[in-house]
Amino acid sequence: MEIFESELSEERERRKQLTSDLNTVQKALEVESEELQKSKSELIYLYNEIQSLPGAAEDHLIIAYNLLQKENSELETKNASCREKLKYQQQEEVQQLRQNLHRLQVLCNSAEKELRYERGKNLDLKQQNSLLQEESVKIKIELKQAQQKLLDSVKLYSSPPAEWKQCQQKIKELELEVLTQAQIIKSQNSLQEKLAQEKSKVADAEEKILDLQQKLEHAHKVCLTDACILGKKQLEERIKEATENEAKIKQQYQEEQQKRKLLDQNINELQKEVKILQDKENVLERTNFQQQYRIQQQEAQLKQLENNKRKSDAYLKSNQELLKKVSGLQQEKKALHKECRRFVKQIDVHMRNYNKKCYDHKTKLHRVKNRFIHEVEQRDDRIKLLENENGILRQKLEKEKAFQDQILAQNNNLLLENRKLLEQLTEQEKLIEDNRCTISSVQHRVFFLDKENKQLQENRLQLTEQVGLLKRVIRSIQIFRGQETIFSSTSKYEVLNKILPLSNSRLVKSRQSSI
Repeated sequence: MEIFESELSEERERRKQLTSDLNTVQKALEVESEELQKSKSELIYLYNEIQSLPGAAEDHLIIAYNLLQKENSELETKNASCREKLKYQQQEEVQQLRQNLHRLQVLCNSAEKELRYERGKNLDLKQQNSLLQEESVKIKIELKQAQQKLLDSVKLYSSPPAEWKQCQQKIKELELEVLTQAQIIKSQNSLQEKLAQEKSKVADAEEKILDLQQKLEHAHKVCLTDACILGKKQLEERIKEATENEAKIKQQYQEEQQKRKLLDQNINELQKEVKILQDKENVLERTNFQQQYRIQQQEAQLKQLENNKRKSDAYLKSNQELLKKVSGLQQEKKALHKECRRFVKQIDVHMRNYNKKCYDHKTKLHRVKNRFIHEVEQRDDRIKLLENENGILRQKLEKEKAFQDQILAQNNNLLLENRKLLEQLTEQEKLIEDNRCTISSVQHRVFFLDKENKQLQENRLQLTEQVGLLKRVIRSIQIFRGQETIFSSTSKYEVLNKILPLSNSRLVKSRQSSI
């Protein structure tokens, strides 16, 4: 457009010079025509006088008449040469006008190409807007799902850190999408400014074309020869074509203005949706704060469990001491058995009573054995159930790991998309200066958030391991207490002799399994 303006200014200067030259030549022709008319009137007057005068006067007048005819012939030749010069100048002007029209046509074609390029950009922007709308719909659906999950977590208080991580990741994705939408809005604003500049340039070009048309009309008025008339017809045809092209360009501009209005409406709707998303982000931040408070409560509960664990350890130590005492009592029992064998020979009378007591004792032992076997079977069934539950929990953990891997892959895809956007932004040199700070902050934030995700995953694994250990310890304590009740039900020493080795071996196995 600057080249077009410079060429138009040069053409205006040339036309001014040509008009000034034409005016001077026309004035000279008018003066010479007036002189010719005067000379013709003088010749007619002299011819009449010659006819009226006789003799020598006639000879003198004939000589003067011949001189005047020579002067008239010279003046006629000058007029012919001036007319040829005018025709030549007019032809040069017509050629220059044709060249200028050709240049204007070339510039109009370049303007049409630029308009087509801008239309392609507008179509790309429309496609991007449609994609953004689809992504916004998906984000709304994901937000609804996240809200439902948060409500479920509030009701069940189960696995709050995982859902909290998911909410954080979704909030991060929403922030990235809001930043991309802001960048697109900025690019659209810059394109609108460029279009406004191009409109102003087109208006200037239209004004210049009108000036050219006026000058062409003035040149057509001056050109009276056949060559000028033919050039005028050709110029009129070309001017008609130019006016038709201008009308087409105006229609295209009007269509583009309507399309831009629609784009502005879409941008306003997107801005409203962004505000709604920001409100939802605030709500999610509040829910995250509530979940942090609940996590703190759960940490307090974990501390209580640790205290209970310490107490259980103290109970175990006391139980070990009791076992040592029982072993001492067993030794004393053996000594008493020896003494009883000595007294058996002396107490034959009390054998029957003793046999009855032994029979009752055997029946009790049989009952205790049956109870113990039944409880052992129940414990084995519980162990199998616990093993099945552990397998289910492992499957759930594997699924969670696969879900985390998917999230990481999505994050990597988002990082790749961010890199592509950065490459596109580098191509636009003007937008780079405005968006460098935002891009660097987004990158830093993504890096920081990736670190936080890794730390939270490690903390979650540690918590799951600690919870599993606590459950195992509690179950071992429960099993140990059940065995203590069995021990209290048996009152005699022979039952203790038979049950304690079994219980000691199983306690050792349970401790090894817990370790």
